Amino acid sequence: MKTTPWGTPRFLAAVLLASGLLKLALAVAVRHHDAILDEGAYLELAQGLAAGRGFAGTFRPPGYPAFMAFWLWLGAGTLGIRLVQVALSLASTVLLHRIVAREAGERAARVAVLIFAFDPLLVAFSHRLWSETLFIALFLVALDQLLLVARAPGWRRVALTGLVLGASALVRPMVVTSLPFIGVWFLWNAWRDRGADGLRLARPVLQTLGLGLACLLVILPWSARNQRVTGTFILIDSNGPFNFLVGSQPEARFVDKDDVWSSRYGRVDGQPYTELVLTDAARAQGGAMAQAKANIAADPAAFLAKCLWEAGHLWTLDSFLLRHLRNGWYGQGLPGWVTPLITVVSAGFYALLVLAGLAGLFLDSRPPLSRLAVLLVGQTVLLFGATYALSRYSLTLHPLLAFGAAALLTATGGPLERWRSAARPARAALVLLLVLVGSGWVRDVPLLGDMLLRQGAAHRFRMEQAGGPQP
Repeated sequence: MKTTPWGTPRFLAAVLLASGLLKLALAVAVRHHDAILDEGAYLELAQGLAAGRGFAGTFRPPGYPAFMAFWLWLGAGTLGIRLVQVALSLASTVLLHRIVAREAGERAARVAVLIFAFDPLLVAFSHRLWSETLFIALFLVALDQLLLVARAPGWRRVALTGLVLGASALVRPMVVTSLPFIGVWFLWNAWRDRGADGLRLARPVLQTLGLGLACLLVILPWSARNQRVTGTFILIDSNGPFNFLVGSQPEARFVDKDDVWSSRYGRVDGQPYTELVLTDAARAQGGAMAQAKANIAADPAAFLAKCLWEAGHLWTLDSFLLRHLRNGWYGQGLPGWVTPLITVVSAGFYALLVLAGLAGLFLDSRPPLSRLAVLLVGQTVLLFGATYALSRYSLTLHPLLAFGAAALLTATGGPLERWRSAARPARAALVLLLVLVGSGWVRDVPLLGDMLLRQGAAHRFRMEQAGGPQP
């Protein structure tokens, strides 16, 4: 393998250079753009921290605002944050290369990093003020260590992995829900690779407990802060009950919440949850959970149908990149050909990534990374099916999909041979998941057509202000 003077494979170095220049150019180009929607909320929290006013409320997790606040405190401004995120995205590319080269060989690693480094959605998020770029970097560190635990169990590495998972949970709390799935993965590895006797199966149980305890060591100090501020237990943030409530509301079912939001969503006792949680967190959370359970009990079949709808929408070919374009959030006056071109590139790239990535992961569950990825895909589908799925929520699966696609494309005998040699349950699971994915893609056709013909004029974001009594 040819390497640079620094020991980096030349292919990887060339990918990093090209990807880095593209991301740097975009970061500089958008440096004066206003923060949009949740970007503004993150930035406001970060500015409060940087100015010494502390962290406001509990609705959002603290990790990403704290990350932003550090660079604001240094005087780097939002451009500095964007540039650091470019560096983080390049570091994530190096990490992915390391992981895939170790798990599937250098050839697959090259394909994976090429996909990952130029993924249009990941490129776009590297210069937006969202938490995904930071989270993916932390997630890949944890993933690297988890796979090393699977190869050579050691309690120090388990503890280190748990600490990194805890840090990533302060950025995206959904990580906490992945711990049981990681536990199943430990058991799956032990059963498949070493046999099923009780002594060997005891280790994965202890590993899961150790991982969880180390994760809590990072999280619980923030939980104590939340208890002190609100008088009630909040593990990381109070966003979860809100998401569950909105996901259960009849009026929010089968609505693309990337494009439409309503003041009717997420109300407790007639008040917006986001306001009530600032003054009475216990009442807000308890009321949201009780109302969500009542919504589900009133019509379980409709809730199940909604869960399937949301699970399909998780894989939408629409994206926050396209959303920013059609809403003019990249500025006005872009040439008319830009939006149609990016629509074709972005939606086409993602469609191929999902198809190849899921096929690669599900049709060969022998490698430990494939097993873990299959479980994490399942976790994500269940979690966001039960709540609600915005287009950016699948972004954290992109590194795993890049690995799956690379494994499929470099497999001996090609994709057809991989299909023939796969176990029947794996093929059935893949087909069912692709049917779910395809249902979302069929619903995307009018939106994508509008993006091509009218720059998405009929699908621009709107906020509905409902009058009269609120539920």
